[in-house]
Amino acid sequence: MCNTPVPCAPYGGRPPYACSCLPPCRSSSTLLLCDATSATPVALTVVDDSVTTIGLGRAFPDLAGSHAALWSGGTLTYPADPNASAGNNGQVYRTAVGRITATPPPQCQGATGTLTVSTRVTLNGPGAGQLQDGALMLYRGTTKIAEHQAMRFAPVGHVETLSVSAPVTAADLTSGNLYVALYLETFHVTSKSWTADQFSITAQLNGCAVQFLRTFVIDCNTGAVLTHSDTTLDGRPYTPTGQVGQCTPTDNSLV
Repeated sequence: MCNTPVPCAPYGGRPPYACSCLPPCRSSSTLLLCDATSATPVALTVVDDSVTTIGLGRAFPDLAGSHAALWSGGTLTYPADPNASAGNNGQVYRTAVGRITATPPPQCQGATGTLTVSTRVTLNGPGAGQLQDGALMLYRGTTKIAEHQAMRFAPVGHVETLSVSAPVTAADLTSGNLYVALYLETFHVTSKSWTADQFSITAQLNGCAVQFLRTFVIDCNTGAVLTHSDTTLDGRPYTPTGQVGQCTPTDNSLV
């Protein structure tokens, strides 16, 4: 029995000789927040399309056959043309066109970023390059948005990596209206064959909103926030990397 109780110290603490003190009053509150991350990679696929889709002229006939080997990072051969009859009767630039498709994460609506494509080309001959030997290009519909031209007058055996980048939005990536095109000169003055390989395509979006939970510990008496902790939606520790704010509702108007 406590005959000479003493007051408790602030916030529920007590000196060792106090009889009893109430524990500090604490409450917690959890909010759903969004972290606008600096970079979110997006998975991309490329499927065969046609030069007519992007509006190229007579000198740029489709490369015959499937281009799937190239889009998957393998090897694709551009056979030599014996003459210019397949083109504009002066040059033939055989062209592989691919339509770019993607499904960005739902939290990336409204995000912007960069699309990058690269591939290696090798001039096999028998003829050398003449003037414009080829190029890697990106299109939005029929509008060219990026181009990297191969070296002109390339000698037989020439090896070069072509790379292009362009700003894109999440809407661009879901629209199916982005295209990659690789054309190579298979006849101009002389016949020549090419090999294309090491194709890669990447996209990163900035400002994607990653959802997470922030739990606050609050002093019941004062209402002051004493501390907080962040976790993923499934309870794992989370550290925000971008600007934290309220989440914007997903736009389902097109679903």
